[in-house]
Amino acid sequence: MPDTTGPLQPLDLAALQDALAEAGNPWNSGATAMTALEERERTIRLGVPPRPELPAHDDALAAAVADTRAAGAPTSFDLRNVGGVSYDTPVKDQGACGSCVAFGTVAVMETVFRYTRRTTMPIDLSEAHLFYCHGRAAGRNCSNGWLPEPALTCARDKGVTFEDYYPYTAGDQDCSNLNADWPNRLAKVSSFETISGNVAKMKESISTYGSVTACFNVFQDFFSYRSGVYRHLSGGLAGGHCVVLIGYDDAAGCWIARNSWGTNWGDAGYFRIAYGECGIETFQTCAAYGVNIRAWLPDQQVASLWSNEYDANIWAYGAQRGWLKLDSTAMVTAQGMLSELAAAKALARPVGMFEDNGSVKQIYAW
Repeated sequence: MPDTTGPLQPLDLAALQDALAEAGNPWNSGATAMTALEERERTIRLGVPPRPELPAHDDALAAAVADTRAAGAPTSFDLRNVGGVSYDTPVKDQGACGSCVAFGTVAVMETVFRYTRRTTMPIDLSEAHLFYCHGRAAGRNCSNGWLPEPALTCARDKGVTFEDYYPYTAGDQDCSNLNADWPNRLAKVSSFETISGNVAKMKESISTYGSVTACFNVFQDFFSYRSGVYRHLSGGLAGGHCVVLIGYDDAAGCWIARNSWGTNWGDAGYFRIAYGECGIETFQTCAAYGVNIRAWLPDQQVASLWSNEYDANIWAYGAQRGWLKLDSTAMVTAQGMLSELAAAKALARPVGMFEDNGSVKQIYAW
């Protein structure tokens, strides 16, 4: 949310260029979707109360982050290229609403689901459901924003439906657009942890689960970021913001992040931010340790089937989704599903599977 100490004056772009040159041009500035807006319109697109007590630069922390070697974590990681495969999901645009926490939280849910299951299956969850329903019930709106901890608590305890059940548009809403069938089409965080300031845990969580959500202070020069490793150089504190961290690079000394200001901001919607910068490690950072879905999965091509001498141990491998257990309280039903899936596999016909927490409860085949 915007800094309430007084109105910000427009950023002096010439001063920014001078500061960038003096600093050796660590990042590039230019016209973006945010610089095209008035100052007030920019700050509306933040959504976390700022923490002005956090230093804009923490050189000691930056050095510590670069030197921290998390157990089992590589020295660099980028969710967009893990062995040649991208487990990231598309850049979105929150528009004129302080709903960044919903976007950062949903991005973590989507990417953790894809990376931990090693699936490239498309998944698009509803920021509108999280913000305009769960957030609204907690008194949150476009003007006062939210924080990741309560958002993830709602995602764990209540769940978040898919985008087609409540499409996002910017502007306060009363949740009346939510599809009434949403309990049968949702994702839930299995567990999460607040790991603010624990940089080893941040690296470990990103490289193990795919991403974390993080808040930081936004200064005016950030709005004109185009590429490079961002360091605050000029302008006042505009507010707090929440994004998803999808990687890091110890050699470059930075986190890799995806924003929610559309692809016409930053590096096609992404940015790199230096270790120890703007409170990115210490503001509020949360890690999700698993995401389960309850939904129909259409058009799954059955690639493999597996079972053994135990009647209840039957598994199917969907080409996009991966391994799922056939789970039915009646063994005859599970055996019937196995026969249908075997026939679909033999004929190379897609099937629909109803997944509930990693298990197939129903199928349809044609």
